[in-house]
Amino acid sequence: MADSITNLTVAFVVISAAVLVARKFRFSAIPLLVLLGILCGPYAPHGTWFDLRLVEPTESTALLGRLGVLLLLFYLGLEFSASRVVQGGVTLAKGGSIYVGLNFLRGVALGWLFFHSWPETLVVAGITTISSSAIVTKLLVDLKRTANPETELILGILVFEDAFIAVYLSILSGYLLAGQTSLLTGLLGGLITVTFISVLLLLGRRMGPYLDRWLNIRSGEPFIVVSFTLLLVMAYLAEKIHVTEAVGALLMGLVLAETSHARRLIQLVTPMRDLFGAVFFFTFGMGIDYRAFAPAVWLAMVAVAATVAGNLLAGWVTAWVCGYRGRAAVNVACTIMARGEFAVIVAGLAAGAGMAGILQPFAALYILLLALISPGLARRSRWIYETLVKPWETKREREKQAVAG
Repeated sequence: MADSITNLTVAFVVISAAVLVARKFRFSAIPLLVLLGILCGPYAPHGTWFDLRLVEPTESTALLGRLGVLLLLFYLGLEFSASRVVQGGVTLAKGGSIYVGLNFLRGVALGWLFFHSWPETLVVAGITTISSSAIVTKLLVDLKRTANPETELILGILVFEDAFIAVYLSILSGYLLAGQTSLLTGLLGGLITVTFISVLLLLGRRMGPYLDRWLNIRSGEPFIVVSFTLLLVMAYLAEKIHVTEAVGALLMGLVLAETSHARRLIQLVTPMRDLFGAVFFFTFGMGIDYRAFAPAVWLAMVAVAATVAGNLLAGWVTAWVCGYRGRAAVNVACTIMARGEFAVIVAGLAAGAGMAGILQPFAALYILLLALISPGLARRSRWIYETLVKPWETKREREKQAVAG
């Protein structure tokens, strides 16, 4: 017990330092937390006279990190509602399919360029396609954009990506581990995911009055305990039917946003979101072994450059098709840049299939670089819009006026 408390104490001292420094210099704490996780975790530099391995990965740190992801997505759901998502269902599905499709094609091109082999190509495509729900949500919170109109599209993309994950992982695992493409299993998994999400959103619109009565609890303690229990139950059910627990948390937030208690929940959840969210990014860094990066450096740098350029284009096109213009479209493109937990799963699957050993360090370095780059891009989306997009829009408008005149 003493060791566990000591371990957590050291972890929170490091996390606190990162958050305070980030606040002092007014930048996102995400990259600093990830870097400190690398520098203080089990793979930290050490030698005869020094040892920076200050924090050990334990069940406690892992659990707190998982809670951080759940609370981040739960909070995002509370900022919206099931009704809003259902009303924009067609638009969000269209946007999600365009975004995932464009990014997957770019990933296929990268994979073939790197390996000239279809198994490795499909793995690279999976690693480079899906956004990190935790990092994206944290950026929306840090930049105070949760109430922006375009955030609804970002939320829709995150939900659509989860349905894609169900199909993709089933097909890839069948292809790599069984030597054949399990198309039926993949499609069934995707259908279950889509059905679960759709039913919950539709029910959520009608459950508002009932949840209002059930949660009509004046005392703060039972109110937050019951709400937190609902969150955990939904995450558990989602995981049991192979939907990511993070999406289950997001859906629970969307459902509870239909009630009159949403504002109260947001106020109570916000401190826990910030606390455990910081732990997640720190533990995320603890799992990265920088010593294995060397052979994967050039692959990761090429992939990052292609992802930044391709994601700016894919995100902007997706937003434009869905009716978002100007800076809102650039916000979408810059915010959903980061990659994360899904890439780790795909790289692990490749390792289990005995594929190229470079894929795991490639995935880790790729994720780390984007975690460092994406907060800066999201924060400077206004500059990107005014420098790269606005001149083009102005020129296009003048050409239209000239033709009309």
